[in-house]
Amino acid sequence: MPFVSSNNVSIHYEIEGDESSPPLLLHHGWTSDIESWRDFGYVSALRDRYRLILIDARGHGSSESPALEEDFAPKRFVEDVEAVLDAAEVRSVTFWGYSMGAAVGFQLAVDAPNRVDRLIAGGMHPYGTSTTGRPRPTRMTTLLRQRGMKGFVEERGRALGGKLVSGLRNRLLSGDAEGLAAAGEAWAGWIGVGEQADQITRETLLYAGTADPDFHDGAKRAAAEMPNARFVSLPGMSHDAAFASSRTVLASLADYLH
Repeated sequence: MPFVSSNNVSIHYEIEGDESSPPLLLHHGWTSDIESWRDFGYVSALRDRYRLILIDARGHGSSESPALEEDFAPKRFVEDVEAVLDAAEVRSVTFWGYSMGAAVGFQLAVDAPNRVDRLIAGGMHPYGTSTTGRPRPTRMTTLLRQRGMKGFVEERGRALGGKLVSGLRNRLLSGDAEGLAAAGEAWAGWIGVGEQADQITRETLLYAGTADPDFHDGAKRAAAEMPNARFVSLPGMSHDAAFASSRTVLASLADYLH
């Protein structure tokens, strides 16, 4: 199980696929982890065509959860990606992120554009969720702090109609509630890179479900404002479904995944 130190925080990553294949980095969303890409079939569908680089974000999965609030600043997540790429001896990569992972991708494309060959951003837009840039508590991060992982998992299970994947459920129960809360609050306070969206010149694909009111229209708008981007709308899909329904997602993105 490989790890790399990024600003003195241990970051877990994994690599699958032939070294001669083009590199594709997969970055999960908030409260998810590397294994979610396996749970929903992405790894099995992509590993024969790509050298997959998967990362557990700080505070998630097997990566370390630092103690200080400033250690969860969005720029730290970007630096984690760069540390993993350095450890994998990959200069630049196709970056695919979902939700929080896509926000990391937008920030990476602005802060370190030489590390991004192409960008795939699902369930997210680049405009941020705050104007302050300071961590912002949300209903779910408050739940994590007040009721811990057990209470959070119970709430997520109810929200998904009892369809929370058992593997993810078990991994969440062993997770760090304070770390996940700190990460969620950091990204809830993200000011975004909307003002620099027209500077993201790499080929970019944005997608979101029509039943994802927080991100669908913003992602569509961003694709129109970015110089080399396009948008795929997934009819009827919620934010969660547009990750979990990998067969539909992969089919919708097939002509981009070359």
